[in-house]
Amino acid sequence: MKDDDRKYNKMIAKRRRRNIKRKFLLFLKILLIVVVFAGLIWGFNYLYNSRYFKISSIMVNGNSHYNDDEIIEVADVAIGVNIFEIDKKIIEEELEKKLIWLKGTVLKKVFPDKIEISVIERKPYVITDYDNSYCVIDDEGIVLDIFDKDGDSKYAGLLIVKNAIEYRPDIGEKIAKKSILSCGEIFRSLDEKIKANIKEAYVSDNFSGDIVFLTIDDKKIIFGNSDKILYKNEILVKIISQINDDEASFSTIDIRNIDNPVIE
Repeated sequence: MKDDDRKYNKMIAKRRRRNIKRKFLLFLKILLIVVVFAGLIWGFNYLYNSRYFKISSIMVNGNSHYNDDEIIEVADVAIGVNIFEIDKKIIEEELEKKLIWLKGTVLKKVFPDKIEISVIERKPYVITDYDNSYCVIDDEGIVLDIFDKDGDSKYAGLLIVKNAIEYRPDIGEKIAKKSILSCGEIFRSLDEKIKANIKEAYVSDNFSGDIVFLTIDDKKIIFGNSDKILYKNEILVKIISQINDDEASFSTIDIRNIDNPVIE
């Protein structure tokens, strides 16, 4: 029995040593993980608060209407701020919300310490009037500017669409009237010589809402709608060329029906 007891005691002791060794190794592994994790946290915190990630320059690209300082001020990004504290999405949304002329904005973090703000600005597309004011709108119908009837030279060359709106919109508002934009689309596609002779346009109050252009000498070109623009332009060029060759006079050219244009 004594030999059996000794063997049993040895087996128990051996098992205890194995358990102690296993627990010790587990403790070492956990300790190593904690040390590594603490080191990473310390290292990240050190870098985060160091000058390495402090913004040193802010670049703005694609702007002409707004200057760099105006865009940076609205973006609310300052030199010396940690680059990780910059919320890209919020800044892009704020820029497009507060700066009406911005159509698109992309903020890029150039690690470790630079910010690039690239913008796409809206472009004046056409002018419409109401009461004693002119409204400048872009190709999406957004009102970019409003000025009085004395005019503004920086918008020279844009088509004026008369009597198209029934109220004075606010800057930044969208005018949901496709016919105004169609006037601009047609005008831009016209032959350069014809375009140079156009004074203004309007949308007739008939059922079809025909687009009509007035020349400098108050002659009418009834274009109709914006369907088949290129084909209508070809017909218009031929008609005017023929009129000039014949030295004929006219008051109206109606090309709504491309198969049967009418000259009066």
